[in-house]
Amino acid sequence: MKVKIVWKILTAYILLIVIAVFVLNFFVSLKLRDYYELKISERLKSNAFLVGEILKDDLLSNNQGVVQDKIQELSTILGLRITVIDKHYRIFSDSERNFQKKEKYEDQLELIRAINSGSGESNRFSDVLGYSMKYVAIPVKKDEKVISLIRVALPLVDVDSQIRFIYRVVLTGGIVTIMFALLLGYFVSMKIADPIGQMKEVAQSIASGNFDKRVRIRSKDELGELGEALNKMADELQLRIDNLKIIDKVRADFVANVSHELKTPLTSIKGFVETLEDGALEDKQNARRFIAIIKKHAEGLNNIVDDLLKLSELELKESKVNYAVFDFELLLNEIILGFGHATSAKKHKLLVEFVGSDFRINSDRMRVEQVFVNIIDNAIKYTEPGGVIKIVLSEKKDSFLGVIKDNGIGISDEHIDRIFERFYRVDKARSQGQAGTGLGLAIVKHIIVLLRGDVQAKSSGKGTQVVVSIPKA
Repeated sequence: MKVKIVWKILTAYILLIVIAVFVLNFFVSLKLRDYYELKISERLKSNAFLVGEILKDDLLSNNQGVVQDKIQELSTILGLRITVIDKHYRIFSDSERNFQKKEKYEDQLELIRAINSGSGESNRFSDVLGYSMKYVAIPVKKDEKVISLIRVALPLVDVDSQIRFIYRVVLTGGIVTIMFALLLGYFVSMKIADPIGQMKEVAQSIASGNFDKRVRIRSKDELGELGEALNKMADELQLRIDNLKIIDKVRADFVANVSHELKTPLTSIKGFVETLEDGALEDKQNARRFIAIIKKHAEGLNNIVDDLLKLSELELKESKVNYAVFDFELLLNEIILGFGHATSAKKHKLLVEFVGSDFRINSDRMRVEQVFVNIIDNAIKYTEPGGVIKIVLSEKKDSFLGVIKDNGIGISDEHIDRIFERFYRVDKARSQGQAGTGLGLAIVKHIIVLLRGDVQAKSSGKGTQVVVSIPKA
């Protein structure tokens, strides 16, 4: 069974918090114990000095009965055991028991320290009381001489119970902290795990071929950046898939179109050859006519092959641009002169306009000529006799803009975006009886891309406008 990442993160988070809380609890408890014991010692010492001041005069007068009465009263008020010891370490008075005056405590550490250092303390088990005590002793002096010792004592069981209370408070605080950390850790883990889970689903969706799912970006951290990268990858994959589908369709259309374009002349050539073989060679007049027709179809096939080779060369990016400076206006005038016979035959009116002052351009003259020849040739072919074709060449800041507009049969919206594809035919009526390979506009598109320009076609159903942009350099 797979462990979800949220539980892995939460487990590590909780473990870290628990360790941190218990380590912190341990050191805090130690410090608190030390601090509390120090405060107890200071309290006992303060009380011992207070008792010493109260008893000092009675001790000087050696009034044991009064001292005994006072320490019992003070013991009740202060909640402490009070013992008065003379300078020879013999008990003078004790608030807790009857005693023999000859008892001596010269070996008790807190008394020795009080004589030597002005105060002393120790923890030990009391044989008399039967439990551990904390003792603090101070000397009572007159003229810098010790006349007596005051010792106060507190059962350590009281100290331990209060320290245990502190432990419980700290531990309770630690447990509450852990509970809050659990809740916070869960939400933090979910915040990390949720986008990761989404990314997993999106990745699985992409792997299965579905590119519609996207990661919801809720943060600008590394997870957000990863989600954006995954979404971008999905977009790019979808785009590539769509492009591949388009390419497949174009390829299928190309195979169908090229087959059609080649099959018609080949069928005609085969038919005329078979006719000649069947005896038409003997009829010299018909034989010459048949051979002329075969030659015409062979030239058409040769043109298709030539254009296919040009397209292949352009698509494989093996073509080089032979840059040279030439006069664009002069080139366009030469191209128009070359169409003189075609326009006269169809009684077309060809208008030319130049907008600008300097038509020098640094480009590939042969390819620019090929672009305009193909576009003008199409305009002449698909414009009815007596039509008008207008060509405008305009000088722009960084480019030249050529517009070729006719009032011919036009192109519908559904076909306008595909006219630059190889062998694409808008309809049979449009191309019926028109010579050409069907590759002219495809070649135009590839050349313009090679020259880093742009070409667009527009049509309103009657007439077509082709706009060509070519950089000046």
